Amino acid sequence: MHIRIVIICALMFSLAPIGSARAQSSLEVPGPANQYQPYVPPQQAPPPVIRLAPSGGDSGNTIQLLPGWNQPPQQPQPAPPPPVRPPVNVAPMTAQAAPALPAVFRGCWQGQVSELDWIRSEPGAHKIGFWTPKTYRLCYKQIGNQPFQLTFTETGIEASDKIINPHGRVVPISTDGRAYATMRSRLDFNEYKTHRDAFSFSPTFAVDEVTNLDCRIAGDAMLVNADVFGTRDGDPWFRAHWRAAFHKFEN
Repeated sequence: MHIRIVIICALMFSLAPIGSARAQSSLEVPGPANQYQPYVPPQQAPPPVIRLAPSGGDSGNTIQLLPGWNQPPQQPQPAPPPPVRPPVNVAPMTAQAAPALPAVFRGCWQGQVSELDWIRSEPGAHKIGFWTPKTYRLCYKQIGNQPFQLTFTETGIEASDKIINPHGRVVPISTDGRAYATMRSRLDFNEYKTHRDAFSFSPTFAVDEVTNLDCRIAGDAMLVNADVFGTRDGDPWFRAHWRAAFHKFEN
């Protein structure tokens, strides 16, 4: 028994330095506090989990987001542009839908506009030249068994060496059924330039006059008040107003 105890003690004494050496070798010495630590990128949030689940009221699939994922706020969408409206088509001057004028308008009428109440140029337009007297002739008659209608209309211009190629006509617009009617005339012609235009080789410019006529029968006269809008080569040129009395020259 004593021998066995002695042997065990000897073994323990011989193994003690090895254990202490291993314990010392396992110790780690911390590095200096100012050493740089390696960069570790932050972990990105996992993408949302999407589950396709059949919709009860639809034949297709409905996308569902699993709970726990916060959907990012939606950016405001820009307002859609306003719809483009198609251009308004102005009905041409035609007598197809002309109203039936009262009986007091029957016959042929003519008049001349030599003077204006006023005239003014449109902003930025060319200087207004002279006013050439305008002429009007219109006949409201019946042909055969047809209803009464304007069988002849003409708006022209007094002979002038400064005007060429005049042509125009008149159409009825409305009536009160008694002694009043509105009409519209259009007169086109070419006028010679007083000065040569450096940007155009043409010696003339095109004039288009649209006139709204308020006509009222008073005895043997047709009293007319008119507003004129004129263009020069398609650009707004002037506005004017005149009054005249047309007289009957044929029943």
